[in-house]
Amino acid sequence: MPAQVKTKPRKVRAPPSRTRVPNAERSARTRGKLLGATIQCLYELGYHQTSTVLVTERAKVSRGSMLHHFPTKADLMMATARHIVSHRKEAHREHFDRFTTDREKFLQLIDVLWAEFQTPSGIARIEMMLGSRSDPELGPRFREFNAELEERHKERVWERVQRIGIKDRKKIHAFVQLYAAAIRGLAIDALGPRSMPDIKAAVAMLKDFQVHMLDVLLKDAAK
Repeated sequence: MPAQVKTKPRKVRAPPSRTRVPNAERSARTRGKLLGATIQCLYELGYHQTSTVLVTERAKVSRGSMLHHFPTKADLMMATARHIVSHRKEAHREHFDRFTTDREKFLQLIDVLWAEFQTPSGIARIEMMLGSRSDPELGPRFREFNAELEERHKERVWERVQRIGIKDRKKIHAFVQLYAAAIRGLAIDALGPRSMPDIKAAVAMLKDFQVHMLDVLLKDAAK
């Protein structure tokens, strides 16, 4: 009778423990997915076709998660607007850091804003501006938010040009209003790409005006 070979009992390996993601981190991830999906929906479909249901599907999160973070479409849009502005600040900072003088940075304002409106988030912001006009819940909130942004932007530009030697605050504020509105309008026109050559020429013309205006204001300040 053959001798039995004793085998050692096999050790059963415990399944690797899953690292539990903190609630705050999970919540931030879900929020980020929803905001990213909202930008894509606005970019691809426009404001009126973007719904919380569609964003939930695109983000691949539960309906409950959406309602927890953003109970209404207006809440979602306002959070998306703030998200876009936050990222825009970072992009602007990186761009301006490549220039050393306040004059150079002032002359980059149009290029920076124009580049921003060529991105999905820039177009999404345009869609929110246009769509909020007829939205009784979002409209007042978005207009107030946008007005605050514009005033802060005017003051930042004014602080910069004062260091160059400019003294006419009213004209600087008017110029900021002009170029921002012009670039937004050209960005809307650019949604129809057949007119792009003329649009680029218009942007270049606006930049030429900016240089001329700056030189005139500096001469006036030196008198």
